Amino acid sequence: MRIKLTLAPLERRSFIPFNYQHPLSAAIYKILSTANQQYAEFLHQKGYLTVDGKPLKLFTFSYLFIPRVKVVKNMLGIFNFSAVTLQISSPLIDDFIQNLVIGLFENQELAIGNRYTVGRFTIQAVESLPTPEFAPLTKFTCLSPFVASTMKEHDGRLQPYYFRPDDPELGEALRQSLLRKYETIYHHLPQHDRLALVLDADYVARKGGTHKVTKLITLKEHAAGEATQIKAIYCPFTLSGSTELMQVAWDAEIGGRCSQGFGCVAVVD
Repeated sequence: MRIKLTLAPLERRSFIPFNYQHPLSAAIYKILSTANQQYAEFLHQKGYLTVDGKPLKLFTFSYLFIPRVKVVKNMLGIFNFSAVTLQISSPLIDDFIQNLVIGLFENQELAIGNRYTVGRFTIQAVESLPTPEFAPLTKFTCLSPFVASTMKEHDGRLQPYYFRPDDPELGEALRQSLLRKYETIYHHLPQHDRLALVLDADYVARKGGTHKVTKLITLKEHAAGEATQIKAIYCPFTLSGSTELMQVAWDAEIGGRCSQGFGCVAVVD
């Protein structure tokens, strides 16, 4: 299920961090905590375990859609009380979505920031978005970049390896990720598990090549010793095969690091 928020800045000139995904994730956990502190702590500290014991948060959120945004130093400027929209998605209607909506109506405000700048917003509108219809061949667009990664040995130790847009293993890595999510949500595997991903070649060509659809995003950039750089992909793509896995991609995100604002997608009509 997906919720769309309309946020109204409380000041005529509002500024949020350029890399706002981690502060925005923290703001969402705060909203959940307002409704149900025990659930928020469970989700943040433990999450839902896959069959091999890996924790999943099973929610994601889009980029902020900011009209006429301006980059000012290391901040994004929002001017003249321009409304901002945000989409938050999860398959967990009775847990995550219910607590999110309760927290939104109890809190009515949302702050996005770090030690250097904070943008404060009032929650102007909350609406539920309809679930799209998924065909065996469906085109998606990114509302935030997606990540596929694994651990590989480098210089004698295991390090994260982020799949590039031209990696032949990219599609299978994303399929396996969706299978783990599906099994965690529904406690069984889908009836049909075939899924192939093809990036939009025209989009890649217009952008100037695969390296131009790769984004380097910094999380916790001002936290001493905790800053992490994530290599993500921002490109439309087509999925062919299991509509059950497409539903999970829309509900719970495609790829990894969903609760940090990666992998939120929309269906292209």
